[in-house]
Amino acid sequence: MKCEAINLGKFLDKSSNIFFIFGSEIILKNHVRSRILEKLKTRNFEEKIVLNDEDFNDIKSTIAANAGGSLFGSNIILELKHGSGKIPETITSIFNEDINNYKNISIIINTHIEKLSLSSNWAKKMDQSSLIVECKKLKSFEEQIWLKKNLDFIPQDYRSDVAKLLSDMNSGNLVAQQNEIELLKLLYLRNQENAKDIDDIRNHMVNSSEFSPFELEDAILQGRTSKAIEIIKSLRKADSYSGPLLIWIISKITTLAFLASREAKPQLFLKNNGVWQSKINDYMSFIKKQSDNDLDIMQRNIYDLELALKGMIKKDFWLELESMICRLDVN
Repeated sequence: MKCEAINLGKFLDKSSNIFFIFGSEIILKNHVRSRILEKLKTRNFEEKIVLNDEDFNDIKSTIAANAGGSLFGSNIILELKHGSGKIPETITSIFNEDINNYKNISIIINTHIEKLSLSSNWAKKMDQSSLIVECKKLKSFEEQIWLKKNLDFIPQDYRSDVAKLLSDMNSGNLVAQQNEIELLKLLYLRNQENAKDIDDIRNHMVNSSEFSPFELEDAILQGRTSKAIEIIKSLRKADSYSGPLLIWIISKITTLAFLASREAKPQLFLKNNGVWQSKINDYMSFIKKQSDNDLDIMQRNIYDLELALKGMIKKDFWLELESMICRLDVN
């Protein structure tokens, strides 16, 4: 059974526990994966085993070892992350057996391939036994449907207007739209009493777009400390509620850098986690010039920043933020 990402909800309830995710839209693939995991949790699948390209020779033995459940009798999710090349036989051969007989095993195949033909024998068998989800570039009307689904924290009265505004600002770019949603979520959920209508939300979005918080991300990654400080001061002046956004940006940088530094293929990790292709080299340069200890300390300092912002410790949030930016300087 095959569906498009935008229609996943119509198929998920009646799907088996075998899933195949492919396509060019990374953001959609991440959303589909998250929704599948949520659905599997309702089916009592919680333990997860992840195999990457270099581990695929272990697929059959992993399935066999867990066919009767885990050591504690729980259901197992086997996630196969296929990051390069053609789909290997170690994956296609899975469908030579009736894998749906393994009631306690769910398999999620998340592949980098952008197109799939269902004409081969293995693909026909997969079509019969699994839910195949295509994550391709959305049409304009589909993009607005997707936006409205992800803006469920905005009142229904003007959700469509916000979706249209976001679509107009970043047409065809789901990564940028997702980033804007996260920023808007921080602004709106933190300040609901001040964001009562579409004009309030539009003002927030326009303020941030005049000097985008994502320019702060670029400045930090590229070691342009003076520019980063300038952006912080400008955003503070334009929007006194921008503190949560700035914490989110710095947390995003340090968390992604820390996790990517531990991956065998950090560039692929960054791409799969929504980092724009144009920023990956900046992230790699930043990672090379920071130690794991530096990044770990910064992540702990972010917690202090949050406490300062909430007034729970006696520190000046803005001074602490500028101090942290200086410590992240990679020049």
